[in-house]
Amino acid sequence: MQPIKFLKRNINRIARAFLLLSVARILCLGFAAAILVGSFMIYASESGRLGYPDSFYLAASAICVTGLTTVSVSELAFSTQVIMMFLIQIGGLGIITFTVLVGILVVRGLSRSTRIAAFVFEAIDSHETADGEDDGLEKSSRKAHYVRRILFAIANISVSLELLGAFLLYLTMPADLSSLPGNPNRFFLSLFTAVSAFNNAGFSIVDDVTFLAREPICLLVIEGLIVMGGIGFPVIIFFEKMLLEAFRKIMNRVEVATETYLMSRALEEGKEPSWLYLVLIRLSFWAEDRLNLYRQALHGESNRIQMKVILYGSLILVHVGGLGILFSEWDNPDTLGPFGFWDKLFNSFFLSVSSRTAGFNTFDLSEIRSPTYVLLCSLMFVGGGPQGATGGIKITTFMILLMYLRNVINPQARVMVMGEEVSKNSVAISTRIYFLATIAIVFFMLVITITNGHRHGIEDIFFEVMSAFGTVGLSKGLTPYITGLEKFFYPCIMYVGRVGVFTLLIAFTGHSGLGSLGSKDDGIKIQVG
Repeated sequence: MQPIKFLKRNINRIARAFLLLSVARILCLGFAAAILVGSFMIYASESGRLGYPDSFYLAASAICVTGLTTVSVSELAFSTQVIMMFLIQIGGLGIITFTVLVGILVVRGLSRSTRIAAFVFEAIDSHETADGEDDGLEKSSRKAHYVRRILFAIANISVSLELLGAFLLYLTMPADLSSLPGNPNRFFLSLFTAVSAFNNAGFSIVDDVTFLAREPICLLVIEGLIVMGGIGFPVIIFFEKMLLEAFRKIMNRVEVATETYLMSRALEEGKEPSWLYLVLIRLSFWAEDRLNLYRQALHGESNRIQMKVILYGSLILVHVGGLGILFSEWDNPDTLGPFGFWDKLFNSFFLSVSSRTAGFNTFDLSEIRSPTYVLLCSLMFVGGGPQGATGGIKITTFMILLMYLRNVINPQARVMVMGEEVSKNSVAISTRIYFLATIAIVFFMLVITITNGHRHGIEDIFFEVMSAFGTVGLSKGLTPYITGLEKFFYPCIMYVGRVGVFTLLIAFTGHSGLGSLGSKDDGIKIQVG
């Protein structure tokens, strides 16, 4: 028993020390550790059939939910595919969620740790606040309760949507899958695709989803999963609470109407209300109580301004991208040309949604035209919503920068978004993220062009770097031909893109460089992950 006690004591010490780190350092160390562990798992699973550089590349791509791969996923062992699905899930949900879940299970007395509560609230933009120091056990316990509820809400949403997506894909996929690479099992293909889509990873065990190019329902299901995973958990929780409230009101109206009808019938007949009346009343009260309890247990929703920015920004980007791709590739015989009108429309918007972070493609991207190339690179750079599974600089950053630019052109005292004043801190963080992201891309372009040795054109390299930095996974065919050295550089790009340049800067310096620039906080968090 002594070794077990020794191991348990040391695990507790390590876990406590780890959880006392800053949010930024936990993110950086957590992702790095997960990539290393995942690379060894993949290497061991392949039993020497795959070199360690490729294993490391795959693990980084899965944890960073990128989707770029140097080898054909369909040729990997089934156990390796399962490991990759698990790594995608970890990377999509975020190291923060998994770290705190481990902390709940390993570190006793979570309610005494203010760091953990503040860490989770900051990480996923909870609408509840974790400000201030511990004033006592009651306040600390309440924070711990919020933390648990937030994490369980995230896990519940993720698993539910992934299983629903897998079920719909299982029903709507083509009947004959025997011609696909690897001859995949229908159930596992549906599940893997759903997990990959919701976590915006872009991996497929049949290498791509071109076999679904003429299956509009499947494309819509995958698009829905990508969007739900990309808008961020706080927005999903906000909508869930809003739908629950609407459902509660509907139930109240049904309850009142039923009571009125049954009571009037009883009065007309001069009898006591029937047993059906009593049963319905009891069921109604029970359902309403359960609904209220579940709604109250949901924590971590975003505020309305962030929700509006993410939703309207997403709609604008999806439609601009979809229509741009449609017009640019309409008569291109190597992309959309052979499709009919509706297939062209569905595939254009599918690529528009996918290019912001997911990385699925239904036609050969090596043949796209220059306007589409520029459009895709722009969408990859912007990305999706904060606190989701997306990469890029985030929609909130992009929208604030646009409003700030308008403010420069037409000088005003305040920067406004959706009728709300944006705090100076949010504007400062947005400009720094944009500036740092641009510097990082230029630096990585310089490194890759040196290591590439003139084997590929600058356009292909730039597309690949943007895809890796935005954790997208789209490729023009360059990835399978990169050198051994590049197999370690590209994961670094994915890592920086997933964790965020700003987060890395805070992790290394221990300070964001932001003072108290404004008293008003609009609640728009410019965070990565």
